[in-house]
Amino acid sequence: MENPAFHERRSGKDRRQTEAGPPGKHERRRSIEHRQPEVRELHLSREELEALGFVMGTQTAAPTPQKRTA
Repeated sequence: MENPAFHERRSGKDRRQTEAGPPGKHERRRSIEHRQPEVRELHLSREELEALGFVMGTQTAAPTPQKRTA
């Protein structure tokens, strides 16, 4: 039996079909939210790359696989 005072707020539509920018202060979570990641290029020294787990070889740098312990 349904409660007549209950009001369904969800529309059932996908809110990310169109891009409308970031939500405003009043419309937070009631409109389409901004879904674009911010990407920046970093210039790291050899020491910084090695600290992050990258091994510098003669051909390419690749992250070293880490073993998981249970």
